[in-house]
Amino acid sequence: MLPSLIVFDLDACMWSPEMYELSSAPDAYCSKRGGVVAGRDTVKLFPGASAVLQRLADGADGKRFERVKLAVASSTTEPGFAQKCLEEFPLNGRKLGDLLHFRQIYPGSKGGQHFPKLKEESGIPYEEMIFFDDCTYSDNCADVAHRCPGVTCVRTPHGLTEEDFDLALAAFAAGKRGLLK
Repeated sequence: MLPSLIVFDLDACMWSPEMYELSSAPDAYCSKRGGVVAGRDTVKLFPGASAVLQRLADGADGKRFERVKLAVASSTTEPGFAQKCLEEFPLNGRKLGDLLHFRQIYPGSKGGQHFPKLKEESGIPYEEMIFFDDCTYSDNCADVAHRCPGVTCVRTPHGLTEEDFDLALAAFAAGKRGLLK
């Protein structure tokens, strides 16, 4: 049993550095630097996030996830920077942004604004969603679990890993909802 919607936070969950830390606006992906160039900085996907995205795109598990929709929920103060990074990261001949069905990228509460909007836009109930967030500034996972009962939430304090992803899928399949870790 798979979720209908998988939602990822961006800063410190999928990539580093965070958008507010960049010396200038992101420009383009540079294979030599291994990420999206933003002045003297380079935004790089965490290895686990990259591996998970490959699995979701069309890797070994691609067929398995073909009916699962993907979204991002980010409360960054630099939404334009995040959007540009999504459009620049290459992924199996496509761009990361091409995988996404929904985007909630703006300053705001994940539990109070982003997830209610995702539910409204997608028509998918909370009980069919998984959410990954680093939760380093505030506990977004606890906020979403409290305000949006039924979402399966996983904290990723060191960036998304394949282990976090597999834990969430196994828990979801076992009927566990709310805050996992």
